[in-house]
Amino acid sequence: MTPDGLYCDPAELDWSQPSGPRASAYGDVYFSAEDGLEETRAVFLRGCGLPEAWAGRRHFVVGELGFGTGLNALALWQLWRLTRPKGGWLDFVTVEKHPLDRGAAARAFGAWPGLSDLATRLLAQWPSRLRGPQRLVFPDDGFTITVFHDEVEAALSQMIRPVDAWFLDGFAPDRNAAMWSQGVFNRLGELSAPGARVGTFTVAGFVRRGLAEAGFEVAKRPGFGRKRERLEAVRPGDAADQSPAGMDGPVAVLGAGIAGASLVHAFRGRGFETLLIDANGVAGGASGAPAGLLTPRLEKADRPHVRATLAAFDFARRLYDGRPGFHAEPVRRLPKDEREAERFAVLAAWMPDHLDWTGEALIMPCAGRFEPRKLVADLIGDVACHNVRITRTEKLGGGIGLLDSDDQCRFEVAHLVIAAGAGAQGFYPDLQPSAGQLAVFDGQAPDMPTAWGRYACAAPGGVLVGATHDRGEQVGPEDVAEAGFRAAVADRLPDLALGRVLERWQGVRAATPDRLPVGGRLSDHVSILAGLGSRGFAHAPLLAEDLVSELAGAVPALALSGREALAPGRFAERRSRRAGQGPVG
Repeated sequence: MTPDGLYCDPAELDWSQPSGPRASAYGDVYFSAEDGLEETRAVFLRGCGLPEAWAGRRHFVVGELGFGTGLNALALWQLWRLTRPKGGWLDFVTVEKHPLDRGAAARAFGAWPGLSDLATRLLAQWPSRLRGPQRLVFPDDGFTITVFHDEVEAALSQMIRPVDAWFLDGFAPDRNAAMWSQGVFNRLGELSAPGARVGTFTVAGFVRRGLAEAGFEVAKRPGFGRKRERLEAVRPGDAADQSPAGMDGPVAVLGAGIAGASLVHAFRGRGFETLLIDANGVAGGASGAPAGLLTPRLEKADRPHVRATLAAFDFARRLYDGRPGFHAEPVRRLPKDEREAERFAVLAAWMPDHLDWTGEALIMPCAGRFEPRKLVADLIGDVACHNVRITRTEKLGGGIGLLDSDDQCRFEVAHLVIAAGAGAQGFYPDLQPSAGQLAVFDGQAPDMPTAWGRYACAAPGGVLVGATHDRGEQVGPEDVAEAGFRAAVADRLPDLALGRVLERWQGVRAATPDRLPVGGRLSDHVSILAGLGSRGFAHAPLLAEDLVSELAGAVPALALSGREALAPGRFAERRSRRAGQGPVG
C-alpha cells in the first residue's frame, strides 16, 4: 500500500510464459494454461448453476474473491447478455488487493478474441488503484461491477447486500492464505442469501471444512482439465429474489441541477418511472454557471469519506467522458504558501496516477473543464422538467404527496428524492447556504485551467474567473467581486490579461457543517442528495448511483463506512451524543 493507504500496490506480473501472466508475489497463474475461459465457465458459471439460477429473477448478485485480470467478469457478463431475464439486473461485486493496470488487462484479454467487444467496454471504464469500492455501470445490459480494492476481510466487512453466488478465485491456498481463512468463510456465510451457491477450483481439506463450518453444504465435483476435482457448495434454504418488488408508482426528483440530473440518469438506467421537478427549470440554480473545473477533493488522510469522495471523482470522470460540454484536460493548482506546497508534494507521492507535483504547482492530469448546463441537460435526456415550486410533502396511502406554495397536491409519487441544492434547506435544516459569483472576461484563457483558491479557465466567449464565497444567500456587490478577481489574477497569473466583463453569474450553493455531502433516506418515502457545496459535479453522480441502488435493493456503490460518513442522520446523531454527555465537572 502507499503510505496513507489510498492506493493498493499494483500487481507484479511475470509474462515469460506464453499461457499468460503469473503473479510474481504469489508464484501462481491468473488462469489455467489449458484454457482459462473454459475453466471459468466450468468451475464458476456452471459450478454456481448459471444461468439457470437467475432465470426469472429481477435481480441477482454474484460475489467474487480475486478479480485478477477480470476474465470471470467478462465470461459472466457474456452469459448474462445471452440469458438475461426481461428487466433483470446483475450485480457483480469482487475483491482485488493488487489491481492490474489497463495495459496489463488489455494484454491478458488478447487471448480471448471472442470477448473483445466486452473487453473494450470494460477497459474503457477500467478503475484506478484507489483503495475501496470502485463502481462500473453498464446500464444497457443491466450489469454493474463493484471492485473492492483492499484486503479481503476488510472488503467483506464493508459489504451488506446478500449474495446469490460466489466465485472463490484467489491464488492457491498454500500461496495466499489470507484469502482462505476461517474469518473469510464465516463472512461469506453471513453475506450469503438462502440457496447461495459457491464455486471454486480447490479441494483443499481446510477449505472444505471451513466452508462447512460457515454453514455451507460442500461437495466435490469433477475438475477441469488436469485438475481431477473442484468444489461446489450451497447455503441451505430456498433461493429467492432479495430485492424489493419495485416502486408502486413513479419516483420524483426535486431539483434539476447536477444532483437531480445524476439521479434521473441513475433512475432511468434501472428502469424507474421518473418525474423531475424544479421551479427554476433545468440548471437554473447553482449548476448553471458558464464553466467549471472537475478536480478531486484532496485530503492527506485515509478515512472513509476520503475514499468515498475520491471514488466519486473517478466515477464522475468516467461518466462525463465523451459527453457534450466536458473537456478532459489537466488542471494546475497553485499552493497558497509553503505549508500547502509540502502537502501537495506528499499527496502527489501518495496518488501518482492522479497527481503530479512539479515543485511549483500540483498538476491533476485526470481532471477536466466542463460547461455545466450542457452536462446537466445531457444527463437528464428527454425527461421533462415540471416548473413547480414544492414546499411540503404529506403521506398518501402507500406513497407521498407533493404540495405547492398554495398547498395544492401537484404530484403523488412512490418516493421523493430532494436534490434542490440550497432549496433543500426547508426539508433538511442542517444545510448551510453560501452565495457566490463569477465573471467571464474578454481575453485569452491560460494555457491550462488553474486554481489557487480562485480559478481561471476557458469559457464560451472568453476566460472565466471565480468564485466568491459569501455566507448566506446574499451575493456581495458585483464591482467588489470583479475587483477581487482582477487582483487575484494579477497576483497569481500575471501574464493573463483580463478585458471587459462579458458575463456575470450568481448562485447559491448548499454545504453542511462538516463540508461533506449528504445522501440517503430521510424516511420510508423520502431521500436526500444535497450539501454538495462547490463539488457537485465531482460527487453527485456516484452518490446518486448509491442512493438509487439502495432503493432498487442492489449492491451499494459505496462502502458501508463511506455511506455512514455521508448519511443524512449524522448531524442529529452528533447533537444527540453531545446532549447526552451533559455538563462537564
